[in-house]
Amino acid sequence: MTAVVGWWRGLLAVGLLAGFYVVAFGLLAADTALVLGALWLIVEAPARSSSWALVIGGSLPAVLALVHGIATVSRAEDHPPGAVPLRRAEAPALWALTEELAGRLRTRPPSRIYLTPEVNASVSEEARMLGFAVGRRTLYLGVPLLRLEPLELRAVLCHELGHYAGRHTRFGAVTHRGAASLRSTLFRLRMTARADQSRIGYARFFQAVIGAYAWVYLRLSLAVRRRQELEADAGAVAEAGPAATAGALRSVYALGVLWTGFVEEYLRPVQRLGYAPENVFEAFGAMLDHPLIRQQAAQLRARPAEPERSPLDSHPPLARRLALIESRPPGPARPAAVPGPLLTGPGPALRVQRELLRGAGGPGTTLPLAAWGGVAAEALAVGRARLLLEAAARAGEAGTTGPTGGTAGTGAGPVNGMGGAGGNGGTGEVGGVGGRGGLPEPTLGTVLGLLERGERNRLARHLPGGARPGGRLAETLYALAGQALTGAGRGRWVLGWAQGPLLDSPLLPRGRLEDLVRGAVRDRAGAGALRRELAGIGVDVGAPVGLAVAPGGRKGPRRPPAAPNPVVEELGRQRTVARITMCALAAVGVVWAVSLVGADDPSGTGPPVYRPSPYVPRDPYGSQDPYGSWSSGPEPPAGQPVTPGSGTVPRPGLSYGAPAPSLSFAPAPALSLAPAPER
Repeated sequence: MTAVVGWWRGLLAVGLLAGFYVVAFGLLAADTALVLGALWLIVEAPARSSSWALVIGGSLPAVLALVHGIATVSRAEDHPPGAVPLRRAEAPALWALTEELAGRLRTRPPSRIYLTPEVNASVSEEARMLGFAVGRRTLYLGVPLLRLEPLELRAVLCHELGHYAGRHTRFGAVTHRGAASLRSTLFRLRMTARADQSRIGYARFFQAVIGAYAWVYLRLSLAVRRRQELEADAGAVAEAGPAATAGALRSVYALGVLWTGFVEEYLRPVQRLGYAPENVFEAFGAMLDHPLIRQQAAQLRARPAEPERSPLDSHPPLARRLALIESRPPGPARPAAVPGPLLTGPGPALRVQRELLRGAGGPGTTLPLAAWGGVAAEALAVGRARLLLEAAARAGEAGTTGPTGGTAGTGAGPVNGMGGAGGNGGTGEVGGVGGRGGLPEPTLGTVLGLLERGERNRLARHLPGGARPGGRLAETLYALAGQALTGAGRGRWVLGWAQGPLLDSPLLPRGRLEDLVRGAVRDRAGAGALRRELAGIGVDVGAPVGLAVAPGGRKGPRRPPAAPNPVVEELGRQRTVARITMCALAAVGVVWAVSLVGADDPSGTGPPVYRPSPYVPRDPYGSQDPYGSWSSGPEPPAGQPVTPGSGTVPRPGLSYGAPAPSLSFAPAPALSLAPAPER
């Protein structure tokens, strides 16, 4: 039964892919006919082909965008970003576990295993002849998933191998490439429709037709994929048990959320400054081991929250999957032990790390975990301090901002408040917040002056705080005060993970700066108390605050290369298409001009030229004028003589549109050889 269902799904996949070809080539055929018609008019009737430029100039960009999308259908599927092959000698236990589970599920094991830098697992199968012939199988496993419990990891592997057992991968590559081609085609048609050369509307028409087919294609193919995910879940439950399978889904969800936060809030901002940890996955493990992060992970596991699902999702809702899995009765106990460590050494994970960092400009300078944590904490603090200085500059533009600062503006771009260290146009480099119009740049004293005058709300409104502007103000003021302390050599930053950057100062007891900042945000007296406390330990609140991150003895910040941008790449392709279109229009324009000059009547509005036949007979009745009284009426039937005097033959130039005269000769008199009668 499984084989029959698999073949029916395969036929559906092939039919959907063939439908894309039919729709695309139908549009190309219609457009080609239109262009050929315009070219025919240019040659045969150039005076009536004045709209050829609109036809060719409007259709060529749309056709090239559509052809580019068709070309992507047959491309081989690439590996996930950052995937590296895992040799059997580097992970004998993982290979043995995978082959054992494949045998239990009665399917052929994968011949290749790749490690990836994402919290995900997937499988693929080389498909030939549109999926009717298969080749090597590949398992992709994210390095963060190796931190799962043994039973949960078995459930994840059983789920992926269940796709092989259910023949889901035979035609999955076909539907995946078709969907990728549809998305690529629609993206390029949409970009072309917004460009100037699309005013004629061909790209919009193509986009509407392909979009309608994509709507049908994705809903049919993704509905099948969602059903396949439920079948793979059932296979995992049968082998690993419902508890382990449900626990694996919850753990993968929690790990995904935490990994995304680690990369976006810590890894990438510090990498833009030119620094990276010696072992990224070790740093991620240190974050997971933090007590507050463990509590957050437990909450994510207990109450996974997903955004609203749509018919275009490839997986069913997580809540539905969990409900179906947990409703199954528990089976016999499954072995949980894994024979030995999954990886024999850090080599494979470090290769994945190189690919992960290469995608964002390279690793730069690698630091030990403790040193990298200090840089990450300082980068977080610098980003938050910059936000507050920019807010103070905007809040104080209308007048004097305080006794130690003046009206100021910002010279740098906005910074991400959650760990964004870059501020100069998004390059990842950090620097000071410059004044506007020659006025002094804002300082910590500027901010305290606003708070001492009771302008807390005006200052908070200029902070990107969402629903908690007060909390955002305290967070950024803590970072600004701490940065002033570190700049004066009175403390250093340490990374508190869930707590953000923490100041470690021998002159202030732990928690003292937090209390002072909360008091300063609460009332005016608290702002004055913070000013006096900082001044008492030698911090000049009126001095500019340093906003540069560069550990001593280490390489300074650098500008990483920009990541590939599909919009920029498409705009470059459209510029090339525009040049091709202009060359085509110029070539066709030359042909049209030559045809127009060589035409008999370039204007197409003059009277037809009458050219009399040089073989006009003499008037059989003696008239020598060839334009005599010949009939100008309709041509008589064959064999009927034309009676002279029934009409006049028009002379050239005196009558328009008259038909040429019909000529007829009177029959000669009959000859007789009989002798003439005697008289």
